[in-house]
Amino acid sequence: MNDKLRITPQAQTDVIALTGIDPTRAHSWINTRVRQATRVSSNAYQYDNYLFYTERPGERTKIVRVKRAEITQVDANRAQSTNDSGGNVVIDGIKIRKHAIDRAVERFGVPRERAAQWIYDRYRESSVVVEDIRSLTNEGHVYATEGIAIGIDTDRKTIRTVFYNTKKFPPIVSDKVRDVVAKEMRKLERKINAVNKTLPLQKAALEYERAERVLALVSTRSIAKRMALQARINALDTHLNEINAELAILVEQKKHVATALIAI
Repeated sequence: MNDKLRITPQAQTDVIALTGIDPTRAHSWINTRVRQATRVSSNAYQYDNYLFYTERPGERTKIVRVKRAEITQVDANRAQSTNDSGGNVVIDGIKIRKHAIDRAVERFGVPRERAAQWIYDRYRESSVVVEDIRSLTNEGHVYATEGIAIGIDTDRKTIRTVFYNTKKFPPIVSDKVRDVVAKEMRKLERKINAVNKTLPLQKAALEYERAERVLALVSTRSIAKRMALQARINALDTHLNEINAELAILVEQKKHVATALIAI
């Protein structure tokens, strides 16, 4: 935050009227609380029951008004999330789930009243390290910044969780490792995309042939033919399992590479 926080006379007048504080202390009263406040909309920060409004959205550099939060001033998005989403918080259209807030408190020691803003700030600093992966984010994406990973839903507007990697690389090797790991990630992405592209057609062809063999098996009385058909059905089942296993292995490899990227 900018150390030179400016506070307008109107904001000081608001605080004097709301709290009855000595006018000479209004500036410091605002300054102290704003620096601990949590962002609840594009240009509003909340501390306890007070909302501090900034001159420009996203910039906590100049406070222009102060109002009580419990009257009517809580941001509409935040009010909706609190009432309807069981403790979720919305900041600038990004929903931060209660689960993510709990994990920030538990894993990073962030005070609960500041956890949502802390998560949002880390999200703003982060960049995507892996997309469309189920095993890390329950069908979503992973963003990361300085060893902190953020699980994002598929809509890219919902933060599901935050976590970290304890095996963080030293700064001296980070750049070199990042290039190698990023290259490996791109290679895995190409493989997974290729498998996903051909998988439906391969499975459909195998399942069609399997259905034909099962029908023939039911119809024939020849023991030799039945044995041959059953052997082919077993082979088709093995092939189908191998196809699914190939994709699962690639996704697991992608998870480990993503973990390395998070650690850089």
